[in-house]
Amino acid sequence: MAQETLKQVGAAAAQQNAMERGARFLAHGTRLFTVSSGWESKMIREDRGVPSCETMLELEAAMRDENVRVIFIPADALMTDADIEKISERNGVTKTLFKEVKT
Repeated sequence: MAQETLKQVGAAAAQQNAMERGARFLAHGTRLFTVSSGWESKMIREDRGVPSCETMLELEAAMRDENVRVIFIPADALMTDADIEKISERNGVTKTLFKEVKT
């Protein structure tokens, strides 16, 4: 139980750090934050409530899932920023996206 709580706190701290650097605003209120590879991306990726989307199809499914509010996109994902923006425009929902960038 204590370890799960530590993971949740770590994921929240990592998300907060990424959010402090500012967002790129996409369609329908979706926000895209960059997160450095390392501890921040590891904590967000390991959060059980945050799907990791490596393809456009996975991102599309996560955008359509009503239960998903936060999405993680790994640095080696098979999509560009333009692809992410198109998917955001196509889905009339507000989500928070974290895109990993290599540092």
